[in-house]
Amino acid sequence: MARSRLSWRDDRPAAARMLLRCLSGLLTVSLLIQFFIAGMSSTTNPDWWEYHRIWVSIFQWLVLPLPIVAWFCGKPRGGRILFAVLPILQIALQYFLVHRALDGRLPTGVGLHAVNAALMLMVATLLTLGWHDGEGIVKDRKI
Repeated sequence: MARSRLSWRDDRPAAARMLLRCLSGLLTVSLLIQFFIAGMSSTTNPDWWEYHRIWVSIFQWLVLPLPIVAWFCGKPRGGRILFAVLPILQIALQYFLVHRALDGRLPTGVGLHAVNAALMLMVATLLTLGWHDGEGIVKDRKI
């Protein structure tokens, strides 16, 4: 069989979709690690709180390229970009909730912080699975 002369440059939307899935997969794994660290901090040893802060400062930057990469995935762009912007908004909400809780102005902020983190994990997982395009293992399924 002849070897295909197509490269990633010839199919940029496919390469962008793969990059979007890889970045959201890294975000999903990072969030799971963050859940573990938060659990260790709250139930076992409060000294883990510093690891929680350090880890967030590392993985929070994974959300910034998501909408840009989503745009390069080709048409239709609207829903995909909107879905890829959600983690940026959720990271901002995380900071708002936890800082208001620590200041004492929003006592339920820590609980809402945890709920928002769970929702962010769901969004990152759905991006990884290609739900925004109707591709992947969720194709032809109604969620």
